[in-house]
Amino acid sequence: MDFDDIIYDSNELPVDPEFFESELASIDQSLPDQLYIIPIRYRPVFPGIVTPLVISQGRFCDAIDRVIKNSRTVGLVLIKDDEKDEVAPDDLYAFGTAVKILKKVNLPDGGVNVLINSIRRFKIEDIISEKKYLIADIEYLSDEKHSKRNVEIKALMREVLKQLKKLSENNPLFTEEMKLTMLNVDEPGKIADFVTSILNIEKNEYQNILETLSVKRRLWKVLRLLNKEIEVMNVQKKIQSQITEKIDRQQKEFFLREQLKAIKQELGIDVDDKTREIKEMRKKFGQFNLKGEVKEKITEEIDKLVLMDAGSSEYIVTRTYIETVLSLPWNKKTDDKIDLNKAEKILNADHFGLEDVKKRILEFLAVKKIKPDSGGSIICLLGPPGVGKTSLGRSIAKALNRKFFRMSLGGMRDEAEIKGHRRTYIGAMPGKIIQGLKICKTSNPVFMLDEIDKLGQSFQGDPASALLEVLDPEQNVDFRDHYLDVPFNLSDVLFITTANTLDTIPSVLTDRMEIIRLSGYIAE
Repeated sequence: MDFDDIIYDSNELPVDPEFFESELASIDQSLPDQLYIIPIRYRPVFPGIVTPLVISQGRFCDAIDRVIKNSRTVGLVLIKDDEKDEVAPDDLYAFGTAVKILKKVNLPDGGVNVLINSIRRFKIEDIISEKKYLIADIEYLSDEKHSKRNVEIKALMREVLKQLKKLSENNPLFTEEMKLTMLNVDEPGKIADFVTSILNIEKNEYQNILETLSVKRRLWKVLRLLNKEIEVMNVQKKIQSQITEKIDRQQKEFFLREQLKAIKQELGIDVDDKTREIKEMRKKFGQFNLKGEVKEKITEEIDKLVLMDAGSSEYIVTRTYIETVLSLPWNKKTDDKIDLNKAEKILNADHFGLEDVKKRILEFLAVKKIKPDSGGSIICLLGPPGVGKTSLGRSIAKALNRKFFRMSLGGMRDEAEIKGHRRTYIGAMPGKIIQGLKICKTSNPVFMLDEIDKLGQSFQGDPASALLEVLDPEQNVDFRDHYLDVPFNLSDVLFITTANTLDTIPSVLTDRMEIIRLSGYIAE
């Protein structure tokens, strides 16, 4: 049996039977002993319900056409497992509901929309056909008889109606039609079926009520379900009340804090920690005298901080971001004091031999002295381990009177190590370049990128490509770290790189560097 052929049942809406009186009068009330079975999902249809059903295109749609010409009666039976693609007779419950088809409307997709009136419960005795159509011998079931003077049943009916009234008063989904029907129904079995049909319960609970023929037991079960629904409704109301109370309390606290702040300002009393903190941030930011995008961005973040609750996680994240930005050396530099004679002494004192290398470094410093704003090439010290590449970088920084920062690139695989994490990530932080500037506290340190030939590459990005933006003098004027998300000028930083071999360095990086080779060890 194809699952696509199965009925998609809509919400059951109890309708006043008088509306369909003329239609029902013309229908033959005799019920056949054999019924075409139509499987349905989600919930059974209870007797005494008038509801629309949509049947998708397929053999069950054809079955509707066949019964329309004869008894107009079909059996609706619930499927045990909704998720099965193929449905066999064993997948159906044994109990179902016989329904009369009042009206049929053909749908554009080939399916049909039928209006049905559910008549009686039945039990499947035997499946006599399951090839083209599903046909079964059935036994019709009636509610167990009871005395109209049965006090317990009367008491149960009243309690069910009382609980249903309580539920309907607090549930906007109960329509006026449902409430009217509830008042007009006076039979205990029908009351139990009607109440069950409008409850939002589990599929097996619906079926359990359908299979209960004892009216007294059915009313007890329905009463338990009603009590459970009312408990859920009370918990829901309590949660809603707590949420509303929390929001009201937060709003009240906010207004009181603002009033207290205004009173303190009028009296000249010190303001709270948050206000003092934001005031200091604005003062420090004003000292940088920044313009353009950076000024707009940081002003916006500080303004956002004012409106946040000091105890919230978002406040802490934003404050950390602003503090990071304000700790950067936006316009703080060390003055270069290039004395070539002193520089030569420093190089000779720190390194034995390497005459060609020292000469090339002194030429580099001489150009810097003549034209301080020259970009020039980036020096790459190439040689085996332990020949003094890093110490040469320190000597250059000492000769230029600049701060020195060393950053090892060996084994680096994550692009975020260079360009930082975006602030959307938990624990985000700026990249090593920005962190180095924060440590040096100047915007023109000597920045040594050690072991540039050992950069890795992974699914987290390509650090070599990120490094290109750092080293290229055309791009690093507006270097944009992912965490800061504002441009920072790296053109004043003197970058020196070191490597053991050129083979593993990408050619785009090699083109931007001036290679200075250091020879290996000698006997002396």
